[in-house]
This record gives sequence, C-alpha cells and structure tokens, in this order.
Amino acid sequence: MFNPFEELQLRLIRLEAILLELQSVTIPVAPTDKQLGGIELAMQVTGLAQSTIYNLISEGRFPHIKRGRKLYFSKPQLEAWILEGTLQTLYELEEEIQRHLSDNSNPQEGNPQEPDYDKPDQAKGNPSATQNS
Repeated sequence: MFNPFEELQLRLIRLEAILLELQSVTIPVAPTDKQLGGIELAMQVTGLAQSTIYNLISEGRFPHIKRGRKLYFSKPQLEAWILEGTLQTLYELEEEIQRHLSDNSNPQEGNPQEPDYDKPDQAKGNPSATQNS
C-alpha cells in the first residue's frame, strides 16, 4: 500500500542534501572598492566639502540618486562628472577653431551662399525679387 509520508520523507532527505551542498558553495563577495555610497563617498571622490556638494545638487549640477529622503552617489558617475570639466589646451582650441573655419568656408561642400543684403528685396526674403533679377 502507498504511504505518502514515506515519499515526503524521501523528498526531505533530498532537500537536506541540496541545502548542505549549497552551504558549502562560496558566494562571491562584492568588491571592496565601494561603487555606491552616501555623502562620504561623494566627498572622498570629488574632494569637495559637504556644503559644496549640497549646493551643487540644489542647482542641479551634481550627479546623484535620490530614493525617498536619502541621497546616494555612484563612484563611476562622480568620476565621469569630474572628467566633464576637463578644459582644452590653447593648442586644442586653436585646432578646433581652424577645423571649424575650414569646414564652413568652403561653399562647394553644400554650404549655401550668403545673401546679398545690399538688395532690399532679397534682404526681406522676397522670393519674387530673386526671380526677376
């Protein structure tokens, strides 16, 4: 005759074996380098004072996460925010200006010709004046 308690007993034994096996498995621990934290992390990464950080947050100029009344900061976001403030050298600025000027001064690349504002109708945007000329 079938005894349901014997089946339950066998299942319990199997579950115990699985639990013992799982307990022997080591679970990887999060890296010691904290990636998410509070105001202390923000102060440590940026080197800014607590009041400065709060002022920047109120101006909407500082990366943060808000859950309820708590503020959290992400180390990668803070580092990216710092790098956004990198200034170009004079040499880099001059190169960029030269590149911009050379790109915009070539009318053969599809840049429209500047209108001749000496003609009154064309300056007003009258299309019939350009057809009659």
